[in-house]
Amino acid sequence: MPEQLQRRALRRFRRTMLFRNPPDHGRLRRLVAQVFTPRHVEELRPSVVARIDELLDGWAGRDEVDAVADLALPLPVGVIGDLLGVPGSDLVATAPRVRALVAPLEPSADVDAVREAAEAEDELAAYFADLLEVKRRRPDDDLLSRLATAHGDDRLDDDEMVGTAILLFAAGFETTTNLVGNGLAALLAAPEQRHRLAGDPGLVATAVDELLRFDAPVQTDGRTALADTRIGDLDIPAGQVVLLLLGAANHDPAVFTRPSELDVGRREAPPLSFGGGLHFCLGASLARLEAAELFPRLLSRFPHLTPAGPPRWRRALSFRGLDQLPLRPGREDPGRGSLDSPAAAVAR
Repeated sequence: MPEQLQRRALRRFRRTMLFRNPPDHGRLRRLVAQVFTPRHVEELRPSVVARIDELLDGWAGRDEVDAVADLALPLPVGVIGDLLGVPGSDLVATAPRVRALVAPLEPSADVDAVREAAEAEDELAAYFADLLEVKRRRPDDDLLSRLATAHGDDRLDDDEMVGTAILLFAAGFETTTNLVGNGLAALLAAPEQRHRLAGDPGLVATAVDELLRFDAPVQTDGRTALADTRIGDLDIPAGQVVLLLLGAANHDPAVFTRPSELDVGRREAPPLSFGGGLHFCLGASLARLEAAELFPRLLSRFPHLTPAGPPRWRRALSFRGLDQLPLRPGREDPGRGSLDSPAAAVAR
């Protein structure tokens, strides 16, 4: 791998909280963390529900849909776009570059993938730099305006600000898209669990955690040892990069009973799909809310949902997800379209 290309790829991305330790990590995370508190995320529920209902309205009367293109992708893209303040007209052009951007985070990334990632980051950086300047001149009630107008100790430098905008946009939908797609594929492959959830929407909280565990949107995570460390009988020297297999940990038989089986009522250890500790996923509560509102509504409105062909999986190890999930919606149940919010009921 050419050294110059390695330095160029993810140059701004590496200035974000994702790759930093304290004290920089806290400084970079603090500015945006309050937008992802449970209270603030709860305030987003009505708009999330409205977006879900609008997308499902588009399924009505169709013989076939692609659950990725027609639901799993546009839902979180729209939600994070609203939260950040990205104009809806720009989402179609900017979202596809994210997949190229994160490709070097795959252990198998080659030179072509890294080169495309560098180009994607340059394009996204140019877009967000311009948008942040607009927000600085005319701030609104959104997260990018907060980044652009921060003062004092909260202010980020230009690369940090642009990198953070890219990170929030990318992380805000890439993994949630996989959660929805993987989760729906898992439910279709386990009809008894699908019918169980459809019949008892109050299971939605445990069901979402189980879908996160069963087929995690992110299967691996990387860490660098800051000091000589011993785990079990393994010595890890300072500076050693360690690849953590989150997907495998989620199927540990010492922690989960019959881990290869989907159980929407499972009440065991929480999944490791959002990571843990200092770098626990900032948007975990938002991803859970989107999934918790989506699955009961989808299963209620389209109880006869069936596959229309085999799912097509991405060729990736770290980011586990689908490129395509063809479905036949079947006849819509008109009496079940106005489902009360099961996730909100659980929260209360």
